[in-house]
Amino acid sequence: MPAVTSLSDFNRNQSEVISRLSETEEPLYLTRNGKSAVVVMDAEAFDRAMSFRNEVHEREMSVYRGLLRGYQDVQEGRTSDAKSAFARVREQKGW
Repeated sequence: MPAVTSLSDFNRNQSEVISRLSETEEPLYLTRNGKSAVVVMDAEAFDRAMSFRNEVHEREMSVYRGLLRGYQDVQEGRTSDAKSAFARVREQKGW
C-alpha cells in the first residue's frame, strides 16, 4: 500500500517527511482535498528507478528490433526450414 499524506501535512512537517522518504526510498502520494495531487520521492531512489526503467526500455526495444528484423526476413523470403537450420547449427557447433 503506497504511503499517502495530505499536502498541508507535508508542508507542516517537511523535514520529518523528507527524512522518512530517504529512509524508506518509497514514493509518497500527497493529496489535496482528499484526492491525489502529486508524488514525491527521494532523489537517489528516483534516479535508481529511472535508470532501471531506462534499462528495461532498452531491452524491450532490442527485442522489438529483433522481431522486426525477423519479420522483414520473412517478408523478403530469407527463411530456412527447421531441418536445414538445425543441421547448420549442429555443423557450426561440431555436434
